[in-house]
Amino acid sequence: MAMNPTGNGDPILLARIAPFRLGAVQVEPAHCLIRNDAGAQQAIEPRMMQVLVALAQADGAIVTRDELIAACWGGRLVSNDAVSRVISHLRLLAGGIAAGSFQMETLPRIGYRLTVADDPAEQDAAVDVAEHPASITRPDRRTLLALAAGAGVAAAATAWGLRGAGFSSVAASADRLLAISALAIDAGDPALGMIARTTVDALRGDLTRVPGLRVAGQAAEQGAVPADVTEASYRVDGTLVRPAPDRLRLSLSLTDGVGNQQLWSGAFDAAASALVDVQRDASAALIEQLVLRLPIRPVSPTAVAMRGDPEAYRLSEAARALCDDVRELLLTGQKDQAQDLADKAAALAERSLTLAPDNPGGLVVMADLTRNGWSHAIVAQALTTQQRVDRAMELLRRALRTDPANAAVMTRIADMYRRFSWRWDDAATLFRHALANDPANIDAHWAYSHLLATLGDSVAGMDHALTLKRLADVHLWHRITLPRMLSLAGRHDAAMTLYYRELEVRPDSYFLLYEIYYLLVARHDRPGLQTYLRRLESGALANAAIDWTIGRCRAALDAMAGRPLALLAILDAELASYDGAGLSGATIGGRARDDILFILAIEYGCAGRFDRAIELLDRALQAMSVYWLASLPYGDAPFPPAMQRDPRFRALWRRDPRLADAVDRRRRAAQARLSSAHWPDGAVTQARLPVALQDRLEAVLKRPGQSGSDWQKKRAGP
Repeated sequence: MAMNPTGNGDPILLARIAPFRLGAVQVEPAHCLIRNDAGAQQAIEPRMMQVLVALAQADGAIVTRDELIAACWGGRLVSNDAVSRVISHLRLLAGGIAAGSFQMETLPRIGYRLTVADDPAEQDAAVDVAEHPASITRPDRRTLLALAAGAGVAAAATAWGLRGAGFSSVAASADRLLAISALAIDAGDPALGMIARTTVDALRGDLTRVPGLRVAGQAAEQGAVPADVTEASYRVDGTLVRPAPDRLRLSLSLTDGVGNQQLWSGAFDAAASALVDVQRDASAALIEQLVLRLPIRPVSPTAVAMRGDPEAYRLSEAARALCDDVRELLLTGQKDQAQDLADKAAALAERSLTLAPDNPGGLVVMADLTRNGWSHAIVAQALTTQQRVDRAMELLRRALRTDPANAAVMTRIADMYRRFSWRWDDAATLFRHALANDPANIDAHWAYSHLLATLGDSVAGMDHALTLKRLADVHLWHRITLPRMLSLAGRHDAAMTLYYRELEVRPDSYFLLYEIYYLLVARHDRPGLQTYLRRLESGALANAAIDWTIGRCRAALDAMAGRPLALLAILDAELASYDGAGLSGATIGGRARDDILFILAIEYGCAGRFDRAIELLDRALQAMSVYWLASLPYGDAPFPPAMQRDPRFRALWRRDPRLADAVDRRRRAAQARLSSAHWPDGAVTQARLPVALQDRLEAVLKRPGQSGSDWQKKRAGP
């Protein structure tokens, strides 16, 4: 179908656009559907369909970003990331259900172009404009992208040490049956009968939204179970009581219908007047538990996602974009500006939730702001890390209740599991759910790569880092994921090449300058630190961040030479400031407050103050920070041998069963050569990279960019 570009920025009204052919697929804008000749179909989000239509209408011409925003976002102020995210999804579409039908081309600083391959029925040659994402995946992970097209092919990816890994085949996965029993009540309080029945109805209504779950029919009487309970995979039982005249307590349990084993239980207390809140919280908790146990498979966007309040969605997207800007400001040390921007993000999210109280986008933004302690309002409350995490989790569970297939929500809950409760397998399950539903979710690739690396699989982590780089190469915290994974795999030269590329672009980033510094300190790499210092000193570009780093490098080099006093003076002053600040700074220099303790432990170890280093490492681990993965047991940058021999140091890793489990998985991963490791006997092993992964790395490392010598010339001036 030949389509003419509008050229006038008129909005794309999907309901008025007739179906059309795009290569070998049929596009139905009014229904947001893509169908191929094999009979497969995929629903896509309305915004994604609008952009697809706009590009198709251009008939091979370049469409600028501003033109896309005018036609698809109504000219509203949106972030570059919002447009890039839609383009990433279209790339995946081009490599999935629409494979061979069209190609997406990005022209930096110019715009985008969609090139259509002629319909095979016309037997014309297809035009191959650009490599699509499917071609950059490892053979054992290619279904990550195929899932986006609804192909339903089982993935073979099994992350090292993660139990129950892998995607389930859609064709082989029938919906699981859930039976909800009538609630048991006090026979002497007949008024509870009606409340119990409405509560079961509310639970049933919420749980029917969970993809892959079928809820059994209603039970007739108190304490009874539905007639088809014998066929149920899961059963919910519970009681409803009045602990006080004006209070209600709902107790629920989730049981495996096959083995009759209790999987979870929870109790929810509230004032009798707040029954709706009790029902909402109970549903949210049940949905969280069920999603963890249901087969992993791609699902179409839920009705909630497809028909949400447009203005609430716009406000929450604007707030989310501001959160990205907040993080960028924090990475450059601009704390005050970041907090002001966080306040604006909070205001937008609150407006979104006023329009739609359970809008997932608004709840996610408020959860991010709360978890990270970014806004003035959160800082003023002086909450502990655990208090912020608990509040953020409440918001995320509400969002999951509204949209149980929401990849952004699942990603953030999974990252909470990873970061704050060390629930390794549950985190992996939710990351896989998120990526099955949205293979282009950049936050899921970013966080999942760190989970894999935490458990010792830097090879799989690198796979996700490379996909992340292909999908979204904008923000620093995404861009440094690949050099981190390279370092964990023992490819230090390649890692430093990428780190120095970033420094060419961001010479004022405290976050980046500090990370390169303590990476070298953790590895006890004196030549590398000397090279880094020379790079910083030799240029004419001076700023506070570089001056700060130069002083730190000099002090660390002195400590490595047996003269630790200068470094100890710096560290003692910073530790006193850290402890004196109390809970006023949840995020310091772009890092979580508790992670700073882990880094200071590395530096005190370099200075030979092993007692202080062990003390700070103890504090970091108690706060559940395992921040610098290379310095965990069986890592590539271990703490000094004398410190490792201290019984107190060895006890740190055995104290918590979850951490001990992670250490054991890291040992097994290192034995399988999935990461670089230093062994107790002094041996060092490197990760083995599959050939396909090495090829992808070479392509990244050879990518044209400003060389180090060019950077020095630029800094030196005329």
